[in-house]
Amino acid sequence: MVQQHKRRMRTPVLDDREVRNVLVPAMADVGADPALVYAFQKTGVHVCDENERRVPKSSLKAFDAALDEYFSALKRPLQ
Repeated sequence: MVQQHKRRMRTPVLDDREVRNVLVPAMADVGADPALVYAFQKTGVHVCDENERRVPKSSLKAFDAALDEYFSALKRPLQ
């Protein structure tokens, strides 16, 4: 008897831009801190307690800089 092989569904491969286009609105929808959403959007990195030790130092620096940029922008007077 010949066995039939099930077709495997291929998972679509998304590039970084496409992933961000999905995740940024999802983060906002669940009420994520806007500063963290901004930093993720800017860097493509999400830092949390669970992954902070595994994130490269250069990515942590970029993430922290994005947070600083966000909070600095809030303090500027409106133009």
